[in-house]
Amino acid sequence: RQAFEDKKEPPKQPDDVSGPKEPLTQSGGNSVTGSTAGGDIILVENGDVIKADTLTIMPPITERPGSAPPKPALMIGRDDDVRALKQRLRSVTGSQTVNLQVLTAIKGWPGVGKTTLASALAHDDEIAKLFPDGILWTSLGQTPSILTEMGIWGRALGSDEILKARSLEEASNLLAGLLRNKRYLLIIDDVWKTEDAVPFNVGGIGCATLITTRLDGVARDIAPTADNVYILKVLKDEDALVLLEKLAPSVVAENPKECLILVKELEGLPLAIQVAGRLLDAERSAGLSVVELIEELREGAKLLEATAPADRMDYVTETTPTIGALLQKSLDLIDEKTKECYAYLGVFAPKPATFDIDAMKYVWEMEDPKPVIKTLVDRGLLEYVRELDRYQMHAILVMLAKSLLSDDEGE
Repeated sequence: RQAFEDKKEPPKQPDDVSGPKEPLTQSGGNSVTGSTAGGDIILVENGDVIKADTLTIMPPITERPGSAPPKPALMIGRDDDVRALKQRLRSVTGSQTVNLQVLTAIKGWPGVGKTTLASALAHDDEIAKLFPDGILWTSLGQTPSILTEMGIWGRALGSDEILKARSLEEASNLLAGLLRNKRYLLIIDDVWKTEDAVPFNVGGIGCATLITTRLDGVARDIAPTADNVYILKVLKDEDALVLLEKLAPSVVAENPKECLILVKELEGLPLAIQVAGRLLDAERSAGLSVVELIEELREGAKLLEATAPADRMDYVTETTPTIGALLQKSLDLIDEKTKECYAYLGVFAPKPATFDIDAMKYVWEMEDPKPVIKTLVDRGLLEYVRELDRYQMHAILVMLAKSLLSDDEGE
């Protein structure tokens, strides 16, 4: 800088400098050797401006905009679901595969593996052939930046115009134009509000859309018909035990009966089993008995306090929430009276936790429990089982409900 301010020529590196010259490495760009474009390649070394023969520039390590998360490292017992969803994502006429703007909403309990399944599909070879132009992925969550996420899709499609849009409608129309003659699979993950997903439903006739949500109300609002909702169920006992064995092989080998009881108590929920497996393996690796820990995991408190798997990290806060905190999201924006009703279900829950309307009416001491039931179903905290004509609450949500009453008592 001083040489420039004094209007002096920067000193040149002598031609007879001995020894190899170190290349300059920086992020972004290409390797340039012996280039004369723009003059000599210079760098600053120990305060001197010198000439470099070779400029080596490493490309930045970034994910492609709008790309899916990495392929799941571990997914057990989902082969039938993968096949069923592939079938939904295509319409076969003779030997020709034709997509007709298919929309499928994957709905299920918190932690049942909706995002994991969608990610596996995004990396599937058959899906890649079905949608040769690629996959566009966005994870919305409870407080999404809709225009920003749409702009990311626009960049993936080679346009920055979406970022200049003055409204969501304009941005959505621009995206629709870019996708009109394309064959993309659009994956809208973790939808909490119907209106958040609508601007991304822009695929042309050659595209298909896959949505994941834990909320029954959102799934029903988004899907064109009830048949467009795919309910992702918990794992079968044998698959749940295989998953636990993958994570804690020695524990399962030494305690097969106790581990089978544990996966039954956790009702085949993949998230709960993954956390339990890692806790058990860590306990066993430390040379400690796992019998007491298995019992604590069955009761729930230990499980809710445990940290979620690394893929559940919040990249804004750079922290990984506990299982309890992940589940607690379903209680956000619920009024205190409804939250209290939910908590009382945990106390009176039988095994398995199923209730009819009369039972809930009695426990809640209210004449008309239907509005509360509807809210809990919409938030993914209760599920109606048509075959039983009863409502079901998953074991881990029973644990959460009990913890709410414990917190209130502590206060």
